[in-house]
Order: sequence, then C-alpha cells, then structure tokens
Amino acid sequence: MSTLSDIWRNRPLFRIVLDELARHGSSLTDTELLDILRNEYGIDVSKPELYKIIMNLELRGYISVSKVKKELHISFSKAFVQGRI
Repeated sequence: MSTLSDIWRNRPLFRIVLDELARHGSSLTDTELLDILRNEYGIDVSKPELYKIIMNLELRGYISVSKVKKELHISFSKAFVQGRI
C-alpha cells in the first residue's frame, strides 16, 4: 500500500525545475534534470511528465528550450532574468 508521501509532493515539480536551473547556473539538459530529480529528490518522473512541465514553463515565459541533437537544453528566458515576468 502506498503512503501519502508516495503520492503527493511537498513542492510542485515546476518549482523544483526552476530551483535546479538556478542552482546549476541557469542551464541544464533534460537528461541532467531527470537524473537530478531521481537521485537528489527521489522523484520518479517520466519523460512525458517532465516535458509537460518544461513546455508549460516555456509557454509562460520563464524558460527557453532549444534542441541540440537529441537533448533539450533548458535555460532561463531573457525576460525572466531581466525581471519582466
């Protein structure tokens, strides 16, 4: 039987993604972010769930995403860094 701590997170996933971007110099790849979520936070998140969060943050203007080869490079958007958002 699963407990509430297995089902609910203390912090929303989008907030963890923004915090980790800030902690790692505002630039990460999707695989690095997945490894951080699994190893440091113990969150077993699927790629589609992570991509949904990344897309939501990009649409809101917090981050910018570029695809290099097979990886997504995630960084803060210029508007977010300048404080316009």
